[in-house]
Amino acid sequence: MKVCDVIALWLVEKGITHSFGIIGGGNVVLWDAIHRLGKTELICVHHEQAATMAASYYFRTCGKIALALVTTGAGSSNAITGVLAAYMDSIPLLVLSGNEAHKYMYAYTRVWGVQGYASVESAQRYTKLAERMLPGDNYLQRLDDALNIALTAPPGPVWFDIPKDIQSADIPVAYI
Repeated sequence: MKVCDVIALWLVEKGITHSFGIIGGGNVVLWDAIHRLGKTELICVHHEQAATMAASYYFRTCGKIALALVTTGAGSSNAITGVLAAYMDSIPLLVLSGNEAHKYMYAYTRVWGVQGYASVESAQRYTKLAERMLPGDNYLQRLDDALNIALTAPPGPVWFDIPKDIQSADIPVAYI
């Protein structure tokens, strides 16, 4: 299995039935896996700010956490406004952002690859947890921990940046 498929299954296992976002080069692999599984509704919005705000308001109206699925670059930076609003209002929110391949992230440049940038560092100020997934991580354990953090008082947003090469990587059987 691929990491993206395991994440799609994890969303179903955790009862996350709605995802708000915009498809882009950084999240297309994860978006496709969620779509193929067909259990989490993907709702396309016009702007990433709308994705994070819609996911927040989904919790306000339904009492269930939702996913905001954004891409790299401006897609991630646009999402920050809704994340800040969720943080200020103590609304649990799960944000998954795509990014360029992780090999680009070690260069001291302004932009990684095509539009990648340090989205985790941008999100850290406005989240209870903001981290990047890397090769060899126990992806499911990290997602479980993040979800618990989002829901633990005071609730708030959590953010995972998942480079596109990680999204499409084969996952070790020990982590399934």
